Parts: sequence; structure tokens; C-alpha cells
Amino acid sequence: MQGPGIMACVRVDASCAHQTIDGFGVNINSKYWNRGKLIPTMRRLHDDLGARLYRVDIFGKSDWIDEDGSLGPAALDSAHLERIYTRPVASNGWAMMRWLNEHGIEPYLTCSGDVPRWMLGDDGKTLADYDGFCDMLVSLVEWAVKREGLRFTLFGPLNETDLGQPEGPHVSPEAFARVIELLDAKLSARGLDHIKLVVAEQGRFSADYLKPIVALPQLQDRIGVFGLHTYTDLTPSQFADVLAVANAFPRARAWMTEFGDLDQSGEKEWYVAWRMASRLFDLLEAGFSGALVWDAYDNYHDHDEAWTIYGLLRTGLRVHTPKKRYHAMKHAFRFVPPGWQRVEAVSEVAGLRVLAFSNEARDGVTLVGMNTTGEALYLNAWLEGLADSVVQGSVAHYRTSEGENCHYIGSIPVRGPNWPFNGIDAFVLPYSIFTLTTLRDAGDHIAGDHIGSPLR
Repeated sequence: MQGPGIMACVRVDASCAHQTIDGFGVNINSKYWNRGKLIPTMRRLHDDLGARLYRVDIFGKSDWIDEDGSLGPAALDSAHLERIYTRPVASNGWAMMRWLNEHGIEPYLTCSGDVPRWMLGDDGKTLADYDGFCDMLVSLVEWAVKREGLRFTLFGPLNETDLGQPEGPHVSPEAFARVIELLDAKLSARGLDHIKLVVAEQGRFSADYLKPIVALPQLQDRIGVFGLHTYTDLTPSQFADVLAVANAFPRARAWMTEFGDLDQSGEKEWYVAWRMASRLFDLLEAGFSGALVWDAYDNYHDHDEAWTIYGLLRTGLRVHTPKKRYHAMKHAFRFVPPGWQRVEAVSEVAGLRVLAFSNEARDGVTLVGMNTTGEALYLNAWLEGLADSVVQGSVAHYRTSEGENCHYIGSIPVRGPNWPFNGIDAFVLPYSIFTLTTLRDAGDHIAGDHIGSPLR
């Protein structure tokens, strides 16, 4: 039987700021664009989930210019490239990116999977033709920018090269840095200096691939994001070791460009949602500025040559249905807009995790929490360092539990007369995720980049 509950005090100090949030989002396979039939799903991701970061992989493999390896370097001929970049697969990618542009988002273009075999060494696994590989990458970026007129800045050239095939060719940390040097020069030669690279996207969470890159100061203006991947729980020291290296390039951002859980049974959805939420909390507490879930929806992965169910959305017959993990992610994705800062939040109860965020004007606030205990908690959240309009106003309360999906609970005053519960007085279920925010759910459609509007 559940106990009577305990008081849980949380103190938020918005005068103590941590990292600025760039946004949250999804990895997404553009092959499912299907002449715009995916638009309702895109609207759900944008308008309801609040996704603002999109890592778009157009081809699924990096052999798009020569899939069977029969053409060799002739595959880089301009006439052949034009045929490739006007085929339906590419057109789906351009259309998805254009839709995102129309909704105020610059997507992040990425490449993954095997390369043409003539680019590999004698072992058939290791990238050897750096020049040809970089020419292929530049052709893709140049076409997207100059021929399709797409607005984007970030480009991820390689994926999980520490793991190798089928995620990508094997490339050592030192070789990776040489490839990036060459790609930097080739992008500049084509007038693409505005393109910033996302590196190194290795499968194992470490600084091994970052160290040779930051040892080349001439790359500082080319690196836009240090992108990392994780599907496991990491320790604070693991995060700190990686971020200490990344900080050598202070203008580059730190994002978790893939995170999630690798369960493929489809029968542990509440467990998966909980683990993903916990990992999101971990990386935000560590100082990461952005995070992208793998994956937007269940789909066939070309480089794995398998159907996978990592998606936030379950794929059915002409329909995508939100899973529990979707609702768990929505607590932060929807109610922590890009540009907000993580601010200090201290919980006095072990097992109650709380993250707090506010805008620059300090007239908006969002608290996202996880009650990891088996006890019901009577929350008393005291807010400091915020505008009077916040202190004198109210917050909306949303909750995800085993039986609820980012459910709106009600409106709660920020300050009240019921001492000692004179802060935000909220009831928190055992093993639940919650949000308390001055941003309310604005319904099915949200214009532009605004995720919500202040409560009145």
C-alpha cells in the first residue's frame, strides 16, 4: 500500500544560469516523405512534440553515387551527380528539408552507412580515398545549397566510424581529423564557408575522436557542434571528460545527436520511456545544449538492412501513433524552447530530480521533474530570480505516469498562503515525470518557433 507521502522542497534560483538550450529533436528518415503524405506526422513532431532539431539522413547509406561500386571515380561526374540528386530518393529529402525551412527550422543534414567500395582500403572496411569521399560529400552539400536553395548550416559527414560497417566506414581518430581538414578546404573552395560540421558522432561515448580535431586550431571556425551518441547510462565523470575536451573549441556546441534505448522487444515501453527521460536529464545536468532522439518513427534502416522500432512514433497502416517515450520526451521538448537557459534547481529529497529553465527576460519558467521514488511527494517549489509576473502568476501542471501521457493536471499558483506549502504546491505521483510551466499547451497548431504562450 502506498504511504501518505512526504514533503519535497525544491528551490529554483534563476539568477544562477547554466547552459543555453539550442533545442531538442529527432533523427529522421526522409525516404518516407512520400510526396508529402508524411506532412501530418511532421506537424505532430513540430507542433505537438515541440521538436526543433532535425537530423536528416537522405540516403541511409553513403554510397549514393555508386551503390554497386561499378562506376569508380567516374561516379563523381557532374552529369551523373545531377541524375542522382534529381531522383525520387533525393527529392524526398529536399522536400522534407524545404518543409522544415518553411516552418522556421534549419535541418541538420547528415550521412551514414557504407561508402562505395572503391573508396575503401584493401581490407574492404577502412576509408582510404579521402579525396573522393570528400568530393562526394561536397557535391551533396553544394547541390542542397545552390540548386535546391535550402537553408541549413550543420552537416554531419561521418557516422560511428569507431564501430565501422554498417554504421559507416572504419576511420581512426587521427584519420578522422585528416578527413575533416580536407573537407574544410573543399567546402571553402566551393564557397561554402557558412557550413559548419558536426563531429565526430562516434558510437562509443568518449573523447577519443575529439582530441585530434581540437589539436588542429585551424578547424575551430568549421566545427559547429560536437555530436555524441549514447544508448546507455553515463556517469558525471564520463560527461565531464568529454566536455573538457570539447571546450577547447568554445564556439562549438555540445549535443547528444543520438540518444535512446536499444530494446527491440516492443514490450517494455514504460521502461524505455523512463530510461530515455533519465538519460535526457543526465545529459542536460552535464551541460549539453541539445539532444536528438533516435528515432522519429519506426522505419526500415537502410544501413542496417532491418526494420527497427526505435521511433517515438509507432508506424502503422498510414498512421503514426505516439508511444509512451514520445510523451516522456514531450515534457522537455515542448516546454523548453530554444534560447532558454537551464538555471539552478536544488531538490532536498533524494530521488526527486528537477531541472529548471527560464528565458533571458526571466518572465517565463519551466520545471521538469522525475519522481524516481515509490513515495507520493507533496512538492513545494520556491522560485527566486524571476520577474514579478511569474511570481504573481501560475503554472500549468503536466504529468506522465504508467497510465497517463503528458496529461494536463491543472493550474497552480506560483505563490500561495498555505505555509509551509507556500511555493508551487503540486502532488507528484510515485515513478512519474512532470512539468510545471508558464507555457501552456496552445492546442494542435503552434505558429512559427513558439512552443507555447504565457498563462494568463
